[in-house]
Amino acid sequence: MWKLIYNIGAHCAFPFFALFALTKRKIRRTFLQRLYIRAAPRMQGVLWIHAASVGEAVIAENLVNYMSGRTGFSRFVITTNTDYTHDLLTKRLGGRVGVFYLPFDLTCAIDRFMTRSTFEALILVETEIWPNLVWAAHARGIPVIVMNGRISDRTVKNYRSLAFFLKHVLSSIDLVLAQSREQADRFISIGMSPSRVVDVGNLKYYRFLDHLPGTTSRGEIITFGSIKEKELPIILPLIEPLKKNFPDHSIYLVPRDLSLVNTMEEKLSGNLRVSRFSALKGGSPEATDVVIVDTMGDLMTIYSRSLLAFVGGSLAPYGGQNMLEPLFFATPVLFGPHVENFKEIADRILAAGAGMLVHDGRELFEAIRVLIESPDLRQSMGNAGIEIIREQEAVMTRTVTSITEVLWRNSPGSQS
Repeated sequence: MWKLIYNIGAHCAFPFFALFALTKRKIRRTFLQRLYIRAAPRMQGVLWIHAASVGEAVIAENLVNYMSGRTGFSRFVITTNTDYTHDLLTKRLGGRVGVFYLPFDLTCAIDRFMTRSTFEALILVETEIWPNLVWAAHARGIPVIVMNGRISDRTVKNYRSLAFFLKHVLSSIDLVLAQSREQADRFISIGMSPSRVVDVGNLKYYRFLDHLPGTTSRGEIITFGSIKEKELPIILPLIEPLKKNFPDHSIYLVPRDLSLVNTMEEKLSGNLRVSRFSALKGGSPEATDVVIVDTMGDLMTIYSRSLLAFVGGSLAPYGGQNMLEPLFFATPVLFGPHVENFKEIADRILAAGAGMLVHDGRELFEAIRVLIESPDLRQSMGNAGIEIIREQEAVMTRTVTSITEVLWRNSPGSQS
């Protein structure tokens, strides 16, 4: 009955949504693709991952890379809702992974997407739970897994009011891999069976690296990574005093936006020897005080060679950047107070003693001085950072183990 009621409502509302879509360019651009007027290409034995937007897409990409590298499973397809995320995933995974738009939650569109293909499982990243999609997968014997499951504070109230309906959807979901015990309890509170909810931890900050740059060439390098424009007035005045106090150390400045390179170079070249990283990569032998990184894709290698690293986007209200990245190499990390987008991992880093919080330029200078002069402190912070990375790796391991167990139980040769 609930399927019938939902589908009557969905089909009655869709014409109004279509009219609304005409006024919204982002929706209009993908409207016909999501209707799947023509059937999707044939895909056999693939693991279907749905990532609604960019945040979920990062998790999906890490899952693909981890499973490809560690389990040997190599057949994936990813669906998404937005044009930008579709293009991003195509650029980063194209050639290895099929990337498509998620069909609208209409039975006809979903059937045209699925009809020619076979899927090992459907993995929904976080909380993209579309009733017809879940029901269609379940009806075809495809396991449905919610990965990195979360329900926001605002959404959980609405979901609880709809629990009488949602339980008929959730009963078709095989497993919820929740971010935390609190999130697991939220899924249970809206009708998910407790026996099918597992707290495995949060994958939001996990990053898969196939191989890490070697750390044997660690130098006397102070790195300012992912610097944003509004941080320049705070950071650039520190460079000359740092060089004066620590003349044997090189300073690497890595802007988040390469359009800042010229500005940084102009402001520093008066009293300091400034080089661009592209010139050093080309084999330039010239001595330098400051290196401005004007290339893409080199930040992790630079972190691996650094004594310490400041992660930008955090001294001005940008929400922060991923401060886990230096920790892969036991490099102590510094960051500012504006880490709203990374609050959980920032708190974990501070609690573990793997990093330092600084509020302004003066505190940043002092923290750098203390770390340079305290090799034992750097060592202990680096060790704490490695432990955090191991924790993140363990979350992915638990997640993939749970997914592969579901795949095995659903395989033709498994025991019932």
